[in-house]
Amino acid sequence: MTRILALVITAAAFVVLVACATHPQPAPEPATQQIVYMAPVKLDTLGPQGSELVMMNLDGTDSVQLTDNATQEFLPHFSPDATKVAYTKYTTGSYGVANETAVIGVVDVATLVDTELTTGPNDGDAAWSPDGKRIAYLSQSAGVEGLWIMNADGSDPQRVGGPTGSDDDEVWGDIAWSSDDWILFVVAQGMQSGCFKTRLDKIRPDGSTRTQLDDGGPSCTPAGMEQSGDADPAFSADGKTIYSSRGMPSAPAGSPPAGTTERKLYALSSDAWTADKPEQDLSLPSEPACIEGVPKGSPDGTRVLEYRACFYEPNERAGVYVTDTAGSYRTYIADGFGPDWNPLATQ
Repeated sequence: MTRILALVITAAAFVVLVACATHPQPAPEPATQQIVYMAPVKLDTLGPQGSELVMMNLDGTDSVQLTDNATQEFLPHFSPDATKVAYTKYTTGSYGVANETAVIGVVDVATLVDTELTTGPNDGDAAWSPDGKRIAYLSQSAGVEGLWIMNADGSDPQRVGGPTGSDDDEVWGDIAWSSDDWILFVVAQGMQSGCFKTRLDKIRPDGSTRTQLDDGGPSCTPAGMEQSGDADPAFSADGKTIYSSRGMPSAPAGSPPAGTTERKLYALSSDAWTADKPEQDLSLPSEPACIEGVPKGSPDGTRVLEYRACFYEPNERAGVYVTDTAGSYRTYIADGFGPDWNPLATQ
């Protein structure tokens, strides 16, 4: 499945190490805030990229495994009423593997009934509407490529829009749906002109009012590396702030896997882009050159979940972390990837 998501799950994403590096820490997280994430599993058919969906409290209590099968579940998202989780379900292969196929799946968190809502072969990036009645997704299937919206039961799929194919609008990826009814997406640009990078745009669910939100930063993508620019962004609960994984044209510090790109946690407003629009680097000052991505703002607007992998120390632990909206600390939560908050389990 061809997607823009630059923060790919390499072998490093699910490495389980024996110790955790020391970071500035706040008080322990209360157990009342619940998350869902991709927990690593080892399956012969999927290799190191295997995963199952797990729901638990931030302190690791009340863990519930939502799926148990021989397919890869990818990037889960709670419905607004927290009764279901939508995700990308790989029906063959797994993320980043040649000739993989995928559909949009939904699992009921009470009954664990799992339903496939699309037929594929290349559908992904599910995002719920604010009222939970619809799901947006991206299709890379031949002839229907672009952004689609369907009812929450999978009925009445409608294409909203897609890339024009021009040099500044070549591929769409990595969507999110805001509380004030915008759909955020990543745009690949410059793939043919020689300055390839990705930026952020937003659009209304009816396909109107497309708005550019940033320019992806100043850097072009070096040959042989994951792209510079933005990947897998998310809105804050009020829709006013966007958190993104900003790819840099250099490898992380330490001894990262070959070809890995440094990625920083960034924050910017959801207003239209201007040349002087502020952007905030939320990297931890003591360890600024890591991989940080798939960020999700908390329901109460005070914290951000993310995936984090650093290579400064041999025992650094990769996995799901939480920080505040200033990026002042990092607290390890679990080995895994692609976390999302239960929107109703606020403190």
